[in-house]
This record gives sequence, structure tokens and C-alpha cells, in this order.
Amino acid sequence: MNNLKKFYNDCFKDLIKELNITDYQARASKTGDMFEYAFWYIIQHKYNFIMIHNVDLPKACMTGTGKLDFGVFKKDKFATPENMICGIEAKGSDPDSSERPGLIRTDTMKKAISQAYQFKRTYPKIPFFVVSNVVPTSGNGKCMMDLAEGDIIDKFVDVTDKKALEDFVKRLQSYQ
Repeated sequence: MNNLKKFYNDCFKDLIKELNITDYQARASKTGDMFEYAFWYIIQHKYNFIMIHNVDLPKACMTGTGKLDFGVFKKDKFATPENMICGIEAKGSDPDSSERPGLIRTDTMKKAISQAYQFKRTYPKIPFFVVSNVVPTSGNGKCMMDLAEGDIIDKFVDVTDKKALEDFVKRLQSYQ
């Protein structure tokens, strides 16, 4: 997987074409789901690391459609909040079909920060990460990201950057 950006973009392009998606809301929902799956697949199959998808955390009001995208749990333990060692919010989208994809959209950034707030208020000692294929480099999104990172969000990770992704996986492995 030398070119992760191309991998994600090709997945988005194929998904939009195969499902004939033209509506923004449908595209946002389907490409977000596809990003989560592709991210999970890479972590699971390339790095042989297990994450649980859609973690229900009632104590943090993260249930239903607001579940935690991914949880990492102590090795060989049940996936319960007591065994959780990391929380991950995934915010990916197709950069070719939107002027403000991924975390460049401030409402998407705000949702990621809100999820982090709910998580960190309930589990303040557990690391929380936001992963995306599009991370802002300027503007309000970048400003919000800089304010949140190192506070309620331990790290924003651009999963199209191979080194950043490998460093992230090493960090996750160090928690186990």
C-alpha cells in the first residue's frame, strides 16, 4: 500500500459510480461508511491489529447513530468500557466530489470535536484519535484542529500519509 491517497480515492470513485450516487447527503453517508470500512480493513489486514467497530458507550451518550466509530481494547479481553484503551473517530470523504471534504468542512470538524468531548468527559485518561483522509492545512478547520489536538483529541491522523499511519499503529500497539 504505497499510495494510500490513491487507494481511498479509487474506493470513493468506484462506490459513487457503482451506486450511481448524485445526492450530497447520500454521497456523504455512503462515502463516510466506505472510509470507515477501508480504514478498518487496512488496520486489520495490513497491520494485523484488531479494532471493534461501532462501540456503544451509553455512559458517554454515544449510542445509536452516535456510537464510537472504533474502540481498541486490552488484548484477549472482552470489548467493554472497562477494557477500552483507545477511542477513534473516523471522518473521511471523497475529495473529488466536494469542495470541502473531510475535516476541511467545519461542521465535520465540529462533530469530531463533539465526539471527543463526550468521550473525554467520560473517559478522561483514555486516548482519543480522529482519523481522516483529508486534514485541513489552513482556515477555520485547521484552527479548530490545533485547539483540540493535545487537549481533548490526542492526535489527528491523516491516514493517507503512510508514515503517519504507521506511527499511529505503533502508538496503538504500545497501549496493549
